[in-house]
Amino acid sequence: MVSFISDRYMQCYIILFLFISILGCKKESDDKKDFLNLLTLGLYARSCAGQNAFPSSGTVGSLTRLQIRPSQTSSGISNYDQPHYVFPPQSGVTNKNILSVFYPGTGSSPCEVNTFLQHGATRGYHVVGLSYPNGEAVNTVCNQGAAKSETNCFENLRKEVLTGVDLSPYVSVDISNSIEGRLLSLIQYLIRVRPSEGWDQFLTGNQINWSLVYVGGHSQGSGHAALQGKNRTLGRVSIYSGVSDYSLQNSTLPSWMGGTQNTPGTSYYGLIHENDSIANFSGNSNQVTNAWLNQFSMTGPITNTNVGFPFNNSHSLVTSVCNGMGAFGLHICPMTSGFQSIWNYISFP
Repeated sequence: MVSFISDRYMQCYIILFLFISILGCKKESDDKKDFLNLLTLGLYARSCAGQNAFPSSGTVGSLTRLQIRPSQTSSGISNYDQPHYVFPPQSGVTNKNILSVFYPGTGSSPCEVNTFLQHGATRGYHVVGLSYPNGEAVNTVCNQGAAKSETNCFENLRKEVLTGVDLSPYVSVDISNSIEGRLLSLIQYLIRVRPSEGWDQFLTGNQINWSLVYVGGHSQGSGHAALQGKNRTLGRVSIYSGVSDYSLQNSTLPSWMGGTQNTPGTSYYGLIHENDSIANFSGNSNQVTNAWLNQFSMTGPITNTNVGFPFNNSHSLVTSVCNGMGAFGLHICPMTSGFQSIWNYISFP
């Protein structure tokens, strides 16, 4: 894992790992599909560089896609200005009246999870892929230097990114630039410029109506979503390829993961590749799934998605798709096209 990757180098990083993953593919029919998925994602990562540099709103099939720079929504935002991706519900589909917000992983942008975001809109959700300060990999920061001895490093760093309250010396995020500050500014902006689309239902005064919000995230973003569910009562929390927080110094999970939880475990859902060594940072292949059960009280047994819907009614799912790929391919596998029916179950019921 890396401590900081610039936007430009992140694109190269993604492409490099995709090609490494592809070179490790098995020569079997199922792997041909995986090969195409990852090759497509590699090409898409390169296109994201252009889309982030020159964002353009418009239509995608029957959907409206808005690419909105965070700096357009607040004068207090000047960095991490890759565009938010915003999708009103697809016309003609029953409106869920739920805001689905997704947090990409370290160094990534909403563009990379565009397929996932679009799918939510086809299901009737108001969808936001949020651009936020995500250049610092939490496990890297909190496992080096003085930080590795600080028991609250993981929680304080994540809370500062979420809320903008000055809690961590290892990240500098104010309220305007925080996840929650950026989301509030974006909703207020959408109410002003697109008043007929129903964004106002997600605010009560100048506060977000969290009970109408589903949050999710991939990799580092999943940790932010999970902690937000600890601190707020959300409609749903969706975890992809995480939460991976782990103290190498103490050989333990950080205490926040087992803390008081405002969003119940029955509203947490997760999906991870069964061989994801990046998320299972400790080296224990069950690190993440054990945390789901024991720290977040997610219901049901660990269930492979190959059993099919309704997945034993479990909230803790693993997949074998992409087996044979390299480490990064397995880590991003749950966010690639082909998982739409599982996304429905986890994020877009």
